[in-house]
Amino acid sequence: MDLSVCKITKRFKSRTVLEDISFDVGPRELVSIVGPSGVGKTTLLKIIAQLDRPDDGTVNFSHPPTKKHPVIIVFQDYVLFPTMTVRGNIGFGLRARKEDKQRIGFQVDRMLDYFQLEDMGDHYPAQLSAGQKQRVAIARAMIVNPAVLLLDEPFANLDRNLKMETARFIRRTQREFGIPTISVTHDLEEAFAMSDQIGVLLNGRLMQFDAPKKVYFHSTSHEVARFLGPVNPIPEDLFALFRVNGYDVSRNSSGVILARPENLAMTADEAGPGHIVEKTFAGHYSAYTIDLHGTVYTAYSQDDRFMPGQRVTLALKPY
Repeated sequence: MDLSVCKITKRFKSRTVLEDISFDVGPRELVSIVGPSGVGKTTLLKIIAQLDRPDDGTVNFSHPPTKKHPVIIVFQDYVLFPTMTVRGNIGFGLRARKEDKQRIGFQVDRMLDYFQLEDMGDHYPAQLSAGQKQRVAIARAMIVNPAVLLLDEPFANLDRNLKMETARFIRRTQREFGIPTISVTHDLEEAFAMSDQIGVLLNGRLMQFDAPKKVYFHSTSHEVARFLGPVNPIPEDLFALFRVNGYDVSRNSSGVILARPENLAMTADEAGPGHIVEKTFAGHYSAYTIDLHGTVYTAYSQDDRFMPGQRVTLALKPY
């Protein structure tokens, strides 16, 4: 592992903000820690960056950071120098090291090209869009070849239509440079799109840490599942009303299946146990509300032929 967070606990006066947080980040991995605002995500980043001290626990690096290979944190407001051009901002870290001017120019040109900022080199931060400012901030971080890159709410200042594009860009950049990266965010869709591993931070505790698909479709608790999106709790006494198509029910220790709307499939059946209460068009799928013996479930389907009032049989399917 390049980075290991071990049993980190942080208190502010009588309030425990982080409790017993542990996870590993492997070489070249991008890890996202997701959670609601105010849950302690930025505090965790500051501890990893050694800008704050934990009350308990340690952060261990396979290769300890040095001045030449530091831990770099990119804050959500970017903290660009307003009186420096884009070129000046990107090259700041190398100038602070008093590196050769010719090498600095070459490296800055390389970053301008990679981050698609070639025409912005002589612009000042006030002349840039939020997306351009973010790219400058990440380029300034990458140019010093950090040991670990930390991103604090990287989508916070972006328009909705830019968030997914930016998530893909961050992923490509991280893979290209091969730098272990930790992002903290409450933007779930973007975190799923770019991450190797996702941790869910709720009430100061890391509730689950695993691959994105496993965290989403195999949440370890109802609390985690509900935070990540719509979920259908299916109690044991209703299992018999569902057909099971290869769905793994053995992993549920509480006697309840937590099925996403994507995990429910419908079949038209005049004698079926459920009936459609509502149908809502949601773009690339339709959302159906189904009443099953007095319990309401939600299913997503690209099949638009089902109609309210229609009786159906529900099946659990893997996804």
